[in-house]
Amino acid sequence: MAEQIPFSIIENLLMKLGSSISREIGMMYSVRSELGNLQDKLSVIKDFLVDAEEQQQRSHAVATLIQRLKDVVYDADDLFDDFAAEELQRNSDVKGRFAGQVSDFFSSSNHLTFRFKMGHRIKAIRERLDDIGNDMSKFNFIPRVISDVQIRNRGRETCPVVEKSHRIMGRDEDKRQIIELLLQSSSQESLSMVGIVGMGGLGKTTLAQLVYKDEGVANYFDLKMWVCVSDDFDVKIVVRSVIKSATNRDVENLELDQLQKLLQQNLDGKRYLLVLDDVWNEDKKKWGQFMTLLPIGANGSKVLVTTRSTRVASVMGIDSPYIMEGLKDDESWELFESLAFRKGEEKRHQNLVSIGKDIVKMCKGVPLVIETLGRILYFKTEESEWLNIRNNRSLMLHGDKNDILPVLRLSYDNLPIHLKQCFAYCALFPKDYVIKKRLLVRLWMAQGYIQPAHENECLDDVGDEYFQNLLTRSLFQEVEERDMFGDAILCYKMHDLIHDLAQSVVKSDIIVLTDDVQTIPKRVHHVSLFRATNEVPKDLMNKPIRTVFMECCGDDHYITDIFISSLECLRVLKISFIQHKLPTCIAKLSHLRYLDLSHGSFENLPSVITRLKDLQILKLNSCFKLKELPRNMKRLINLRHLDIDECYGLTYMPLGLGELTKVQTETLFAVGSDSGECRHNRMGRLSELEFLNLRGQLKITGLSNARGSEVRVANLGAKQYLEILTLNWRLGGEVPIKESEETLLVMESLQPHPNLKELFIESYTGVRFPNWMMNDGLNLLFPNIVKIRLWYCSKCEVLPPFGQLPSLKHLGLCNLEAVEYMKDYPLSGKPLFPSLKTLHILDMPNLKGWGMREVAAEQTPSYPYLEDLSLMNISTELCLHLIAVSSSLKSLCVSRMKDLISLPEGLQHVSTLQTLEIWDFSYGNFTRLDWPSHLTYKAFHY
Repeated sequence: MAEQIPFSIIENLLMKLGSSISREIGMMYSVRSELGNLQDKLSVIKDFLVDAEEQQQRSHAVATLIQRLKDVVYDADDLFDDFAAEELQRNSDVKGRFAGQVSDFFSSSNHLTFRFKMGHRIKAIRERLDDIGNDMSKFNFIPRVISDVQIRNRGRETCPVVEKSHRIMGRDEDKRQIIELLLQSSSQESLSMVGIVGMGGLGKTTLAQLVYKDEGVANYFDLKMWVCVSDDFDVKIVVRSVIKSATNRDVENLELDQLQKLLQQNLDGKRYLLVLDDVWNEDKKKWGQFMTLLPIGANGSKVLVTTRSTRVASVMGIDSPYIMEGLKDDESWELFESLAFRKGEEKRHQNLVSIGKDIVKMCKGVPLVIETLGRILYFKTEESEWLNIRNNRSLMLHGDKNDILPVLRLSYDNLPIHLKQCFAYCALFPKDYVIKKRLLVRLWMAQGYIQPAHENECLDDVGDEYFQNLLTRSLFQEVEERDMFGDAILCYKMHDLIHDLAQSVVKSDIIVLTDDVQTIPKRVHHVSLFRATNEVPKDLMNKPIRTVFMECCGDDHYITDIFISSLECLRVLKISFIQHKLPTCIAKLSHLRYLDLSHGSFENLPSVITRLKDLQILKLNSCFKLKELPRNMKRLINLRHLDIDECYGLTYMPLGLGELTKVQTETLFAVGSDSGECRHNRMGRLSELEFLNLRGQLKITGLSNARGSEVRVANLGAKQYLEILTLNWRLGGEVPIKESEETLLVMESLQPHPNLKELFIESYTGVRFPNWMMNDGLNLLFPNIVKIRLWYCSKCEVLPPFGQLPSLKHLGLCNLEAVEYMKDYPLSGKPLFPSLKTLHILDMPNLKGWGMREVAAEQTPSYPYLEDLSLMNISTELCLHLIAVSSSLKSLCVSRMKDLISLPEGLQHVSTLQTLEIWDFSYGNFTRLDWPSHLTYKAFHY
């Protein structure tokens, strides 16, 4: 298989070699001519790389040549990093307090030694490039411009809107038969199994998802769970995944006996559906152990399994699995046509239609192959390009995974140059890994894969475009995860065959260390560890590794000075859950761009971390014990993203963060108390946010310590790229001081930009909300806001007029004891809360209603889209009113309503209602209604 060419790194090198900084470095270190020769040689080689990449498919010698080129390019990249780091250090020290020592250093043997060493490295790299250039001349490569490859399809870059996809095409009968099997119940079996068997790419997972989401299935089962199993059937991991799917909480540290108890608590007595997707296990012993742990459940419980192997189904006790076939000819063509042509375009290209029908026959009804070829051909209009695919005999399918890979390889070959390395890097994750877009984009950024069109273009925006391009080519699939609040988060996965494709591209360049992997290849540049113990193999030391991605650290005794310092080429280092202090030798990782130490138990970061001048991303999320950031954070001059969410121990921010003008993300700003001269001199104030062009989310804590003047300077209203803003008057465990004039001044100065999407306010001590929230034109001020949460604002008496917000979907109100009404606003004939889907009102006993807006309740429908309603400790009258006017409810939870004796009778006829929970009510006085059989009903009385 071919080698991947690091085009972006080569482009970066050429840009650096042609820059004024390169000329300055050349003059300072007397290497100007050597750098010029290096630039010339690399430019010549670059012109032949596109042709070389295509020829390496047919020539092992060319692949070996490219492998040598990749190694020398990486070394050259490190060389320039070292030059840049030395220059940054020199400029920093000359301006700093050590200026007197620096002049001695640069006139001493230290400077001469560095110059001599770098000169030798440049010479060695140039000689290796000379050898590669000489060898390339033997292959008669044709010069081609890289930029032409990137933009040759730009005219049709937009992805088609597919009116019908294989997710619903041609699978109605399959879906009906699977549902029929699931809804069958036997008096002899409380728990039975159903299997779906078929080759890769047929859409087994898609079919299972269709069944899983079917309304009839949802009504029949009390509980549904989905677990993606894949290659490694580890019983403990599978059981944990079942529990997480059932309860939406992680149980990482529990042993099997504890896990079994949790399974019994959550599954016993319920008719449940458990989907085990993509099973490969052929070990009867493992399957038997899992089934022993799994509660039988109520009569009619089912386990639905998808697998490629009838042998796997047999091991699991499924004698007659459902054998999934390919799409019919007409269904295959309909899917292909919707992907390969814009709507109506096929009528103008009858010649392509004829060729396309031949191509569809080659696909044998496999949706993944049809979709891959259709999306490739959407970008091609020349008949010759379609004929090339039709006449390619290697693309004929015979029902094996190895038949499909050459077809999928086409989707990689047809990617623009700048997307190829981004796609291949995804082999860093194991199969079925849930990928978050932001994580992936920032990893690309750290590796230098993202190429902006101009200097001022945001790398995150460019990275988002790259990701979207890969998504529209079906190289990612959307999946839905849940956060700690139960809110949906859009994430992504790669189909396992697409993952096989990525692995085939990168070969040994990227390895995923799991418990099954024992050997480390000699040529490896990127490593991820997903072992149960995450013990780092010694073979990783002293290799030119650019990525170490450790999902879970466990015992971190091996994170020593020797191990860390051996990884001198690192661009990315992720080590989560560190228990001990981070070694100070991390400062030697001068090439580091991405450092993730989230979930660590350390109290301080070593101050030497501020020597990492190239660091762009620093992640310290959920480091609960972290007390302070290093004082000289302002030295991290290339920092773009500072993720410190849930670092509850931080009580202030270091002075000088405002000087980091490249920072676009600062997830937390703790406003410290400026009492005490010592702390005052090293503490940053909110005013430092003034010149930071922040994006994404920002949480400000300790606002009880803020002053109105500094908040005004921070100018949140100008930060148009902020999407989520949290304003918290608490700081750590401190209780906010009593309300004062300054409190309202601060709040008035915190008005965000109209682009804001989510606003959370916690522990506000004022008696009223600011004017910008109480504005009659709130719908015009915040037209885009979708989520609002107010917690523990215990003194406010009137709510802002949230009912008029056009985009508001989620409203959470908790512990607003003094609130009686929502502020009235002019009636406009529009419904109250026109887009609201989720409403939680907790501990608001004095809330009487939504103000005068209720007068028009009968004339104007309210809450037309409300699905999730949770009410706790509010007036019975308001509770009954809210339930009565909500006609689209799916979930209702009512608790701590002492005077509640019955729910509205009309609730029985709300056909959409799926879950009803009533907690802490007076059982003797409560009238229970007869609920439909499909409803999940829970009641706990006192």
